[in-house]
Amino acid sequence: MLLLAALPAAAQAPQRVVTLNLCLDQMALRLAAPDQLVGVSYLSQDPRLSVLADRAAALPPVRDSVESILILRPDLVILGQGSHGRLKRLLRDAGVRVLELPWATSIGEAETVIEQMAAALGREDVGRNLIAGMREQRRLLTWTGAPRGTAVYLEANRGTSGKGSLMDELLRLSGYRNLAADLGIGSFGRVSLETVLAGRPDLLVLDGTANDNPARATEFVGHHALLALAGQSKLASVPTKYSICAGPDNFETMRRLAEAGR
Repeated sequence: MLLLAALPAAAQAPQRVVTLNLCLDQMALRLAAPDQLVGVSYLSQDPRLSVLADRAAALPPVRDSVESILILRPDLVILGQGSHGRLKRLLRDAGVRVLELPWATSIGEAETVIEQMAAALGREDVGRNLIAGMREQRRLLTWTGAPRGTAVYLEANRGTSGKGSLMDELLRLSGYRNLAADLGIGSFGRVSLETVLAGRPDLLVLDGTANDNPARATEFVGHHALLALAGQSKLASVPTKYSICAGPDNFETMRRLAEAGR
């Protein structure tokens, strides 16, 4: 169960907010009032990882150094729990309010983090509307028919997402059994191409653009064995940016899974 972070009391909504976590950036970019957000992590400007890269590009990119944050004169810095311990101490020593939020690993946990962040920003109504929209999308996209079969998600270095992962939830909501979970693989693990071929999944899920700049880590995208399997299995190309963080972008993953299953 996700533990709620205690929100420090504030007399008024913060005016200059910095976020230092790709997933928290994506939420803040949706929740913050105009000009309230003054800095986001540099990763949010990478279009391969961030759905809101264009919006993030209008803000100063921040790295995990106290200097790059303090120069923006923030009155609130939002970071992930369990990370950047020294940086948080330095910010607090400098008199900057710090809010630590947990890492969301499911759509439900993302809703909780959105609620917490919206409250900290003084944007509760915006947060409630965002959550309501997510719940409606989940209702519309959740598969209620007969099971669609087995699916497997593949990423760089033979990586996959097994039981308890965000992708596992998205596959299940979309009507698929997760081959990696069936094999006993945890949230993040590896699976060989031989195992994938032996499992004969009904659906292969991968980022079809992953090997646009060929590298050994991503060469599986064009591997002849997978191409042969693709003749028997359906294929869903899902860019990483739609599933790297739990939140509103996950429903684009579900839409692509639904399209591939037709």
